Amino acid sequence: MSSQVGICNMALTRLGQQRITSLSQSSLEAQFCSLYYEQTKDELLTSHEWSFAVERKVLAAVSGDNFTEYSYKYSLPTDYLRVITQISSDDYTDLEDAYRIEGKYLLSDLSPNYIKYIKHITQDNDLPTLFVEPFYLRLATKLNLKLTQDQSLMRLLFQEFSGAMLSAMGIIGANDREAPAAVTKWSD
Repeated sequence: MSSQVGICNMALTRLGQQRITSLSQSSLEAQFCSLYYEQTKDELLTSHEWSFAVERKVLAAVSGDNFTEYSYKYSLPTDYLRVITQISSDDYTDLEDAYRIEGKYLLSDLSPNYIKYIKHITQDNDLPTLFVEPFYLRLATKLNLKLTQDQSLMRLLFQEFSGAMLSAMGIIGANDREAPAAVTKWSD
């Protein structure tokens, strides 16, 4: 379980900086953590199809004029970060149909419209431990620019972040299982 302050303190400790007790305190460390925290979290969430951040929903159609080449206009969920795919309303499989995102809307020729998407995580204690490491390392790289400007440390942090991301993507992604391929007999 992690908190905003806990994750920020991991990043600050990695930089050799003073720890904080609140994001609202007046220190530079807290001000920069407050500035970069949510943006960094959303950046990482949208960078990969993290199983813990995937949500599926039917979209609400928007009535009124739709001056596009698509037949329907839908409101995106308020916690939407990135659409992964549209889903068939018949068997809930991924579809390859075209769509476009404009502002807070998804435009499509499908009705009804189900989507699979990456959602914004509001409860930081819902973040898996394996996600926290690349998150605090990415936050540390941003804080480093403002607090230390140490280029050698920047390169090291980026290497650590890259390794942590690959590890987290592999392990968290291992929670997904494909159905086994059908076994068929070859005939002569």
